Amino acid sequence: MALSWMDGLALALVLFSAPALAQTQSDRLYVAYGESGGGTLDAGGLQLQRRRQLDLRVPLPPIVLGRTYLLPSLGYEMRWLGVQAPPQGFAGSGDDDVGRSFHRIQLGLTLIRPVVPRWLLIAGVMGSTRTDFKSSFDLGLDTTWVAFAMANHQLGEEPGFSVTFGLVALFPFDLFPVLPMASLNYRRGPWILEVGLPKLTLLHKLGDTVELGLVGGFEQQVLRTRFEPEAQGLGASYLRETTVRVAPTVNVHLGQDLWLSSAVGLSLINDLALLDRQRDNLNIQGLGAGPTPYARVVLGWRPQLGRPKARETRSVR
Repeated sequence: MALSWMDGLALALVLFSAPALAQTQSDRLYVAYGESGGGTLDAGGLQLQRRRQLDLRVPLPPIVLGRTYLLPSLGYEMRWLGVQAPPQGFAGSGDDDVGRSFHRIQLGLTLIRPVVPRWLLIAGVMGSTRTDFKSSFDLGLDTTWVAFAMANHQLGEEPGFSVTFGLVALFPFDLFPVLPMASLNYRRGPWILEVGLPKLTLLHKLGDTVELGLVGGFEQQVLRTRFEPEAQGLGASYLRETTVRVAPTVNVHLGQDLWLSSAVGLSLINDLALLDRQRDNLNIQGLGAGPTPYARVVLGWRPQLGRPKARETRSVR
């Protein structure tokens, strides 16, 4: 049996079309709110304040060109990051409390095409721009691009078990311009397992209305903002935040394809780094914090497979 285009749609939307993580690959549209607790940084008595994040993902109607599917997508993220610092701190105007709100808008286009039975080709490009609406906007410094080419293979005759692998190109980049990527998706019976970078999901279904399990994720944000003259003297242009989170989760079906998901756990890694204009690490020590509490609530739309309808155009084969 050939892998259905709906499975590929779910896979592509989650891997490449959102600034944040969906609860599962079936969540097509969602709004999410999350908080991470504060902690004390190792350097200079800086206190990392509670961080908040609001995410919205809106996949636009797919376009069908024969056996090729084009999937446009739109994402929005608002992220608040604050540091309580001594006067003349490293990222502010000299006040004791330094806070920034960052807004990111992301547009993407993904192509999916079956090539042979049980194989899909997935490729696309995404562009995102971020601003705090206070610093001057620079298209070259505040815009990032991602291009990818992947293959998805269904393992076995029955759907529900597949592997995806390929390459992702980034611009601008911190370490490597091209990265390999692989993920495993298992969805049979009462179990859902999704393993890959940057996320892990393990869920067990209790009937049709409740799912219990564990979610984890890796996230790295590069933020351009205004710095105190002392940090500017070091050549700082960006602040990079790296987090690793893990949490038990409960998903509840509200009806009409709506699911409410909640996760409460720990942010195990909370590291900050100052980068120069070329995004090279300035290697300033002591900007990491220990584990902090983490919570996230997601309201998502998870349609049954086969129900969404695409906007069909002329056949191209």
